[in-house]
Amino acid sequence: MKITKLDINLNRQINLFERKYSSEDRILFEELHDYIVRNKSIQGIDIEIPPMDFTGDIGYFVNKEKKYKYKGGINFLYGEDGGILNIGNTNDLYLRIYQKWIGKNGGSRADYYFSDYYRGVSLFCEESDYKRKLYEPYLINKLQPPLNDQYNYYNKSLYKELLKKEELASPSNHYMGFGYKSPNDY
Repeated sequence: MKITKLDINLNRQINLFERKYSSEDRILFEELHDYIVRNKSIQGIDIEIPPMDFTGDIGYFVNKEKKYKYKGGINFLYGEDGGILNIGNTNDLYLRIYQKWIGKNGGSRADYYFSDYYRGVSLFCEESDYKRKLYEPYLINKLQPPLNDQYNYYNKSLYKELLKKEELASPSNHYMGFGYKSPNDY
């Protein structure tokens, strides 16, 4: 099934997200995701986002909100100024946010360095992999958080600049404890 401009309209998209969906709808979710990724654009796409299930301090969340363990959804991580720094899709909101907070999400250097930036979190639960897979690139490009690399089709310069600054500020022995190379090794 090829996606057309007729498929990308507000009524159809809202209808998809408000009801149980068929296998044809799943194909449309995948096609919308692929359209965004292939065209590196969300132009012409407007998806209504569910209300947040939690908004608050990231430390409070990690210590008190274990009810989100094993629940899928989309998370938004905020900086000290309240601006969104990172958006992610996960099948375990609690674990992903905890890993981001302590700097050990999948072993990426960026998560290690950027963990100190995160002060707040918002999230909404969504168990459908298809919907989460579509929400993530859409939200990243709509809201343009600076610390997202994947699906960032707007401006990666700040992400790269901050990562380089953090790598250079960190002593080489910090890297070795986590199996990372120092900036001089590249």
